[in-house]
Amino acid sequence: MSGDSAHAFSGSLRKARWGIKSEFDTTPSHGADQQLRYTFDSSFTQDHSFLMTVKILQEMTQRYTAHPEMVQFTRRLFNNTRLRNHDELGEIFAIVNYFQGTHTTQQDEEGIGKPLMIGDLGSYRYQKDPYGVELFQSPPKVLRDIQVGESGADCDDIAAACACALAAAGYPVMLMIVDAAEGSPGTYNHVMLATKTLGPNELYGNDWFPVELIHPLKAGTSVKITQYIPLVIEPYDIDKKTMKLIPDAFR
Repeated sequence: MSGDSAHAFSGSLRKARWGIKSEFDTTPSHGADQQLRYTFDSSFTQDHSFLMTVKILQEMTQRYTAHPEMVQFTRRLFNNTRLRNHDELGEIFAIVNYFQGTHTTQQDEEGIGKPLMIGDLGSYRYQKDPYGVELFQSPPKVLRDIQVGESGADCDDIAAACACALAAAGYPVMLMIVDAAEGSPGTYNHVMLATKTLGPNELYGNDWFPVELIHPLKAGTSVKITQYIPLVIEPYDIDKKTMKLIPDAFR
């Protein structure tokens, strides 16, 4: 095993452990180290594997929130969308719409893959990880792939990218763990986001609301929420009601 020599992504992230214990090997790929290929140990239970995924997403979003590419992306998107100053819901909806992309089941045939921003060559497209492998892609890489028309990322990758964009635009973000498989309660096989505006808004007031990226659901629409896990958030944005949905291990 590679031990302390393992690294992930680029710059300050080259020696990030992503919640992975030192006895397990991590294998970055490509020159900029922008992908991390991780094969879960055969002894891991489904819960262990999911917990590891969450820890990696936490570290990744916290490290990339202020990345220049993420900050500049939000500025370009908001100017392209022609939003007024302080339109907090408009900014959040613009980010969510961008990361949902134009490959959804509700997209008309002519619009499939259509870019959502001037200068982009394509749109976000969901794609499963390679068989038997957990592949984590950095948020800047997810953005670049969309922009050059070569997008392919699963719910973990797109959630991390969207979370960084929301936080880069000034909004707190939490991860939502949901029971996505009908008839399989307690099977945590899908991740979503939750965010909130800084001031009260006409739709959700001061409450957190869910953000789904893979399925074409409007912001605020979700399957049953099982847990909240903080990604990029300050303590003053967590009230008592929200705290009850955060597992002790993540408080």
